[in-house]
Amino acid sequence: MLTRGFKIVQSKRFEIYVEDLEVTTGEAVVKIETTAVCKADLRYYLGSRDERTLNLKYPINLIHEAIGTIVKDPTDSFKKGDKVALVPNLMIDKDKQDEFDVALSKNPRLGENYSPKALFASSSYNGFSKDYISYPARNLVKIENTIDTNIAVFSELISVANAQIRRTILKDNDVIGIWGDGILGYILYSVLKQVHNGPIIIIGHSKEKLDKYEGVQTYLSNDPTIKRSKINVAFECIGGLAAEDGIDEIISSILPGSKLILAGVSENPVKINTRKILEKGLALYGVTRSNVEDFKFASELLRRPHFRSDISKLILDVVPIYNIKDYYRVFETEAKSRSLGKHIMNFKF
Repeated sequence: MLTRGFKIVQSKRFEIYVEDLEVTTGEAVVKIETTAVCKADLRYYLGSRDERTLNLKYPINLIHEAIGTIVKDPTDSFKKGDKVALVPNLMIDKDKQDEFDVALSKNPRLGENYSPKALFASSSYNGFSKDYISYPARNLVKIENTIDTNIAVFSELISVANAQIRRTILKDNDVIGIWGDGILGYILYSVLKQVHNGPIIIIGHSKEKLDKYEGVQTYLSNDPTIKRSKINVAFECIGGLAAEDGIDEIISSILPGSKLILAGVSENPVKINTRKILEKGLALYGVTRSNVEDFKFASELLRRPHFRSDISKLILDVVPIYNIKDYYRVFETEAKSRSLGKHIMNFKF
């Protein structure tokens, strides 16, 4: 069986390839149906990572947000035609794990995906920009066939939001503040609405984006009245250089003894005022990785009509991908987009 796909070989340059699909023990064959571009993919596409890293990564298949259909599964974990989400975090086989890896896998707040040996699609191994893939069945999670794949493709981001919540251990009376009005912030807000009974407050720079956060209090950044909200759990969902000002505002705004969860990815180091953290006795967590259980939770949430309705608002467009030109076009559109949402790709090649 042959598989075709697109590999990025240098900044803004993809190449088409065709190769034999090798199916190894424990793997199922999946037809990739629906995918989405992540900011991490854009960093490789635009060449905005450091040169050494780019030289190590190219050539590589991008895309780690994908929904597919089972073609065949020798492990009998799934039936032909089942829709599945592909979990991009791959852990090494158990017989190669050391005591540290085993301990991580048993830690309910972390998981094996925090092992230095763990791999991640479109970064440390090839991603899902291909028509067929042979993939470990243990890293596939069933999605109900009735659920629109254009919504289900947000499973990876939903799983990350759940990992952030799971790591934090929330209480019903916690007052939650989300700094960042982009996709990550919106999905976290959508998940929190399903699992948290206390107040949720959104802080961002764009009034247009903040207006999409329904039923919660919103503030524009640098509003001095944020402090009156008595936020005691803060999620930083900004990332990039802008995270520096955002983290500084969080530290200044939240109550003493609060939790601060860093979730936005920054390519370059970000300065943090450790003195204020010490003075206020804050606890810091870093969470960007999810695991299979988080994907299973995402699959369950997607069964809820109101949740699907919230997530569907992030679909800016659905683009059929027939060839490499279509693929280029979506990456260019995503690179220029400042809207709250994504251009979803349906693979047709």
